[in-house]
Amino acid sequence: MSSLTLETMLHSEALPADLLARLQGWADALGWQPDWTLQPGEAWLFVRDARSGSALAGLRLRARLGLQLPRYSYHVGCAVHAAPELGLFQSQATLLLGNDHTGQSELADFCAAPGVDSTELWPALITAALAEIARCPQDFGRRLIAELAGPRDEAGRSAFWQGLGQVFYPGDPQQAQQRWGPVWCSHLASLLPRQTLYLSFLDPAVQAALAQVDQRLQPLQTALRNAGFAYADHVRIDDGGPVLERALA
Repeated sequence: MSSLTLETMLHSEALPADLLARLQGWADALGWQPDWTLQPGEAWLFVRDARSGSALAGLRLRARLGLQLPRYSYHVGCAVHAAPELGLFQSQATLLLGNDHTGQSELADFCAAPGVDSTELWPALITAALAEIARCPQDFGRRLIAELAGPRDEAGRSAFWQGLGQVFYPGDPQQAQQRWGPVWCSHLASLLPRQTLYLSFLDPAVQAALAQVDQRLQPLQTALRNAGFAYADHVRIDDGGPVLERALA
């Protein structure tokens, strides 16, 4: 940490122009368009190179989720069908759309400069976010979540999306995200079925992708797990990536 410095910016502060330009460059390289504006109850946390002053990585801390626009995820559950007289017992994995994280807190919009070694960066940022929460715990929920993107191929395609999401929205999800930004998945949820979905009805590629992390995010997943986050049977509705959770004291 001697070569790194941490910086926290609250919602009442504007991002410096040089930092905003650097962040947008990272986002353009990844093909996503986050809203850099901070809302009340949010903060940006950055880690910089202490020698050059250049930003290396950052994340957004959200105090409360879903209180204005619903936040959706799939709950991964289990349905049992048994016929003792026939000697049959089947356990089926299921997906159910819901708003289970309403009122909880979140680490989001993880971003890092291309090519940097993030081994030290993510733990530093996660620790700083937990320290920010500990400063005013009454402002945050009982749980802290972090959504991680699911696996994609070299062309950026998600098997989970191709096997499920595009059935209900035939458009390009990347273009939709660029147009709608962070609220894209809330719009998507209005098109998805409210009924329980049986995973066995879906393509094997969809089943294999469920709750898996894109390989580029594996260092981040490791850092989150080391900080006490764990998978708790929820996944993203667009690409099936896992939602990790950590209890807040």
